[in-house]
Amino acid sequence: MKNARIWITTTLLLTAASLCLQAQTADIAEHSTDDRTCSNASVAGAWAFTETGTFIPTTGAAPFAAVASYTLDSNNNLVGTATSSLGGTVSDFTLQGSGMVNPDCTGTLSINVYKSGTLVRTANFNIVYVNNSRAARALNTSVILADGTSVPSVVTFDAQKVFDGLR
Repeated sequence: MKNARIWITTTLLLTAASLCLQAQTADIAEHSTDDRTCSNASVAGAWAFTETGTFIPTTGAAPFAAVASYTLDSNNNLVGTATSSLGGTVSDFTLQGSGMVNPDCTGTLSINVYKSGTLVRTANFNIVYVNNSRAARALNTSVILADGTSVPSVVTFDAQKVFDGLR
């Protein structure tokens, strides 16, 4: 009789442990799937980035670097400021544009760059959000001057989220 009680108690404990483990595994799987998707809300926030590369206008290649901050809201609107150096000439700019993100954390940015309120260029990027939408890497896909001239470039940027959402 004592062995039967031990057997029943052991069986019940093992069954309970198994059910808890299955529930925990299902919970982990559900959260893992959620953590691997991006949305407008997950990428919204204040960002800081560095941008480096080369612009290749008809006058010859010129090194380019920039530091910038921007805010991207959950409606895909982007506003910010930047300081850049093109061939050693440093300038300050304001940024306005839009962003789009896919559930697989890839997306695009289209940024209009203004100097003293006048459009200078539009830069388009393909972007990948990483680290649960806390960081991003991007490649410049086109630069179009205000007069419509396309300027070849090899430019990348590395961004870090400063704050979630809008502050």
